[in-house]
Amino acid sequence: MKKKQKRREKKRGALLSSLKLTIPLLILLAALSVIGTLITQNASEAEYLRRYSKETYYIFKGLGLFNMYHSWWFIGVLILLAINLIACSWKRLPGVWQQVRKAKSGYARLGTYLTHLGVIIILAGGLIGAVWGAKGYVEIVEGETVEGVLIRRPQWMMRPLRFVVRCDAFRVDFYPDGAPREFLSTLTFLDGGRVVIDHAPLRVNHPLSYGGLTFYQASYGISARPILEVRKKGTKSASHTMQLRQGEAQPIPGTQEEIGFMRYQERVHDMGEAILLVLLTPDSPPEGFWLFKKEGLQVGEFTFIFKALEKKNYTAIQVTHDPSLPIVWAGCSLLVIGMVMTFTLRRPPKGKAS
Repeated sequence: MKKKQKRREKKRGALLSSLKLTIPLLILLAALSVIGTLITQNASEAEYLRRYSKETYYIFKGLGLFNMYHSWWFIGVLILLAINLIACSWKRLPGVWQQVRKAKSGYARLGTYLTHLGVIIILAGGLIGAVWGAKGYVEIVEGETVEGVLIRRPQWMMRPLRFVVRCDAFRVDFYPDGAPREFLSTLTFLDGGRVVIDHAPLRVNHPLSYGGLTFYQASYGISARPILEVRKKGTKSASHTMQLRQGEAQPIPGTQEEIGFMRYQERVHDMGEAILLVLLTPDSPPEGFWLFKKEGLQVGEFTFIFKALEKKNYTAIQVTHDPSLPIVWAGCSLLVIGMVMTFTLRRPPKGKAS
């Protein structure tokens, strides 16, 4: 029984240190990377349901394909590949080192192990980035500040910053056909009330970094803020003027009801500009309705008048925290050194001039 157990352990050890395991693992990682490229990662549920059927969405979600690089099985493949490379190197390195010491040459063979070490360090960096890294998203209206970003871990949540980011200005240039050519954000970073980065340009492919975070110019849009006049039926009080923010509900002064601004549209049913509002009343279901510019509408006990609209550009910025970057760069450096050693220190064949 002990002999059989030793044989099994020996077979497992031989498999871990064999190229027969390395090649399938590399092919599997390549295939998973292709899948991760074809399937958009970390998008919203609504976006996935626009692309896939409900059944496909739940199957992909259950398999972890929407957050693949943080899934346990993808991380498991990386760990298994790292163990395989360590076992391969550990098994062969002592013999190779003895040959190099005796011959006092053949240092090119050591380049292979530096290459392996570089790959292992890169894999370790990838694991650290997958577990402790984070990607976020923030929209900053021109002239305003933010103190937090939205990150997905695995659900969307607001993560506070240790500093403040202000969008001083935003500019977008267009090609003659109307397509955007370049969009530029001018940002100021304040830490403890002190300006640490002043009016820095943020362009596509030209990120800014501060406080361990990197900011990338991702997109832009228009922030619409309607101004309403609200009057409650049967009251003698004067009407109230309210300015709304998209996605927020505000209490109507002097009442228990709230009004929420959902969406702005330049043209609705060929009748011009309109905003989609929702009236929130205690103990009653929400009531949504379109309100057109310069017109009034009675909803329940209230009369709403869409008086004006304030439009401002906002910049959409992707924010990343990746503690693995120094590790990955170190691994890449070792990888390059190992490859250079392997191909430049190789001894020429006998009979040929060096």
